[in-house]
Amino acid sequence: MSNRAASLLRNVLFAAVATSMVSTVALPAPDYGEDILSFDMWCLEMQLYPMTRCDSRRPGDVKDYQQYRTAVEQYQQERANRAKREQSLKQRLDRDPLNAKRDPLAKPAG
Repeated sequence: MSNRAASLLRNVLFAAVATSMVSTVALPAPDYGEDILSFDMWCLEMQLYPMTRCDSRRPGDVKDYQQYRTAVEQYQQERANRAKREQSLKQRLDRDPLNAKRDPLAKPAG
């Protein structure tokens, strides 16, 4: 292997190791508590209905809004659950020997 190829390989390996070290840093869990639009905002901004229709709150519009709200709440819950699972998996796979309390191979103190 030529010096140039060896140097390139060394740089690529260094970049890969550096990237993997950065990716194992514990990041705070993202906040998925996005606000759900109120009926009025949903009606005016998402459905683009006129104000008079939104003010009248037709039963069909209210039913459609409830379906929207249920779908958004379900999606937010699924995102939060997925984020918790990913954080838990990252913590279990963290093999940093300097962090003995999370090191699954460390001997118990005492």
